[in-house]
Amino acid sequence: MEVFIDQVPHAVTIGVDTYSFEVKQGQPFHGIKNIPREPALHVMHFQHSENGTRYGYWLESDAQDYVEFRYDGEKEIFTPRIFASDGDRSEGHRRFEQVNALMVPYPAVDEEDSWNELTKHVRWPDVKCIAGCSDGLVYVDSAMTTSEENKNLLNALSKGGRPQLNASAPTVEPTLNYTPIVFKSREAIRDDHKMEDFLDKSYYLHNVVLPRHHRNSMRSLLGELQWAFLNAMLFGSYGSSLQWHNLLELVCCSSTVSEAHMSELDNALSRELRVMPELYADTLLNEEVWAKCLDESFQGQRLHKTAVAARELLPALDNASDDGADYGAYEEALSHDQGLSDDDPDGPVVAERVLYRRR
Repeated sequence: MEVFIDQVPHAVTIGVDTYSFEVKQGQPFHGIKNIPREPALHVMHFQHSENGTRYGYWLESDAQDYVEFRYDGEKEIFTPRIFASDGDRSEGHRRFEQVNALMVPYPAVDEEDSWNELTKHVRWPDVKCIAGCSDGLVYVDSAMTTSEENKNLLNALSKGGRPQLNASAPTVEPTLNYTPIVFKSREAIRDDHKMEDFLDKSYYLHNVVLPRHHRNSMRSLLGELQWAFLNAMLFGSYGSSLQWHNLLELVCCSSTVSEAHMSELDNALSRELRVMPELYADTLLNEEVWAKCLDESFQGQRLHKTAVAARELLPALDNASDDGADYGAYEEALSHDQGLSDDDPDGPVVAERVLYRRR
């Protein structure tokens, strides 16, 4: 696939997948060529200043031969045009013959085939569903929120005495509709299995999350985890980072996950951590979640490659091992029968906090 970018009125950083480069105003440049068709999932991204919004478009390279990005002065972003008709494709072919010498080739595939591995489980229909988009390209930027962030904000405003807001009301702003993961909810913790479901997320994973949101497919869930990571790293999406950690914790804290799926997760996570710039570790990695998943969870011992990569980015993890939880905190909370009211389906059901003893 070829991507045309003929006009660069201002200096801009342009990227494709995990690669990026700067293009100066007036520099001879006409786009990017030879974007692979396998894997088909790719992303074009842009940033106009060091502190400016990062934005971009996810696309499938096997769905079209040519795409053009033109700078929209009113919106101050590059917007796409797809060459959909036969006439458009003929035009694209002629343009490519004229300007291909001034187009940047897609970087050679590295030995580890990193982009293919980073997107191995991501499926295009799931990307469009999460983004709530029916177009041929899916827009994402660093300012986009997730549906869970919006819900929490609305709840906080309501509790703060603001007028009651409708969390289900449609919004004009694009939103990432990731799988809702609420560990302290009626869906996650059954009244007659409070202790069991608090300590082991297997019921929540296999009886709620997978059948309702992923067609009972662990690979679909792994695909969402991978896409959330890429949105966090490429666009600095805070909500995507939260979702990445939520899915990680959900799987690791479930006792009934197959060896094959844990091997896939280990490969995916270790690859993600190896491509993450060290500069991003402080903002994208939640040390408490990683310590919990690697040192305290049911599946931590299966994440061999991930543990090595994580400890390179977070050396403090070497000193974060625990000798077990203070179950008195659980028992005390349970003795007070902290159930959920019908008016607060996402409130805590077991404990407000859990205390751990350090070695």
